[in-house]
Amino acid sequence: MKKITSLKWKIGKYLLTFGIFLIAMIFLFQIILLKPMYESYKVNSVKRISDSVARRIEELDQDDDDEIDEDLEEDLDDIIYNTQNESGTCVRVWRSTASGPESSMLSGNMGCFLYRMKPEEASSLIVSAMDSQDGTYLHTRRGISMMDAGGERKEIIYTRILGEADDMSVIMVYTGITPVDSTISTLSAQLWIIAGIIALAVILLTLALNYQIARPLSIIAQKAGSLPEGCYEADEKTNLYQEAKDLNDTLTRAAMDISKADKAKRDLISNVSHDLRTPLTMITGYGEMMIDLPEEKTDENIQVIIDESKRLTTLVNDLLDLSKMQESRIVLNEEIFDLSDLIQAQMKKYDVYQMKEGYQISVQTEPGAFIKADYSRIEQVFNNFMTNAINYCGSDRRIEVTEKIIGDKVRCEVSDHGEGIDEASIPFIWDRYYKLDKTHVRSTSGSGIGLSIVKEILELHHAAYGVESKLSEGSTFWFEFSLQKEA
Repeated sequence: MKKITSLKWKIGKYLLTFGIFLIAMIFLFQIILLKPMYESYKVNSVKRISDSVARRIEELDQDDDDEIDEDLEEDLDDIIYNTQNESGTCVRVWRSTASGPESSMLSGNMGCFLYRMKPEEASSLIVSAMDSQDGTYLHTRRGISMMDAGGERKEIIYTRILGEADDMSVIMVYTGITPVDSTISTLSAQLWIIAGIIALAVILLTLALNYQIARPLSIIAQKAGSLPEGCYEADEKTNLYQEAKDLNDTLTRAAMDISKADKAKRDLISNVSHDLRTPLTMITGYGEMMIDLPEEKTDENIQVIIDESKRLTTLVNDLLDLSKMQESRIVLNEEIFDLSDLIQAQMKKYDVYQMKEGYQISVQTEPGAFIKADYSRIEQVFNNFMTNAINYCGSDRRIEVTEKIIGDKVRCEVSDHGEGIDEASIPFIWDRYYKLDKTHVRSTSGSGIGLSIVKEILELHHAAYGVESKLSEGSTFWFEFSLQKEA
């Protein structure tokens, strides 16, 4: 298994990597690339100056007006003079025209190198430029730098040819490249100081981030160890940033949910035990009575044992159904049928409650209420709503069953006039074995998990469902399907 690194060490590793990268970039650009980038800049500089002078000469050659021509020549002198002062370069221009055998124009600082250069050397550079394809030639020479303790100095002479034969101009631009060896040495020394500062900054930043990020998470993880017991007390000192606060809030809610789930589990065991104990006690009692008293082997007593056995079977089947539904192992056999026919058929089994126990059950349906669903599962839903209404309908024992078509929906409602449900408890009534009155003893043979089964079945069908209830006024449980055309 791969070893998982602590967050504080990861923070330190990432910051150290960033620091090394930063130092490497400084070393690359300030030490290794400083000289070639500086030389490249100087080369581009002489080329730009040559282009500027060349454009002015081309304008001068294209204009035949003597007055304008004189102004352009003065302007050219100004350009050369200003360029030399601003860039530290030397510019010299030779021009030959058809007006004379060989006329030349001297411009710029007469004291710079190009004006002291030997004619043979100048001719060699001009010939090299003329022999090139684009009429330019870049010449590099080395000399002695008097400003850098006798170090080697590089000089650049850029020659450019304009025109041909009797109408030709030559532009030469000279610049020196100051040795940067001493500068690089200085930067190298500074680089060690910068590296030390960055290393110190990485250490301090790692400690700060560890305190601000890793330490709160470590404390939260330590306190979360008690989460399985449903206990978690958030330390407000760990809420140093929003994510840590959100994590504390989430764990606090999780602890509350675990505590509720644990209580629900205990209630489930208690309620299942109660529902199992009652029929088992009846079966055992009647069985022992018939053994001890042979004359008690009557059909009525045997029927009690059979009824209680069926009640046990119903409870076990309900628990199995609910487990399968929650594990998505139930496959629906959907078909189109009339919900009105289903309700009318199921209501026959509740006639006994009206005849023997005085329940008043009214039924109102609409014809043509076709839905697409699993017939047997909708039977379960309807019967669980009816069982719930019978158990909680109150002293008036009045229940209304209403089915109606609303637009493109079919809605079924089962209403009672019992004590109702307070608003805070409504979200929990669909939970397994949740009871509003924990001491309530069901008067009928319900399994205690009817509404949980209803919830699972209707959600499998993607159907809407809910409850509307007010205290002392009763409750209305409902479900709703899309209206279908008759099959």
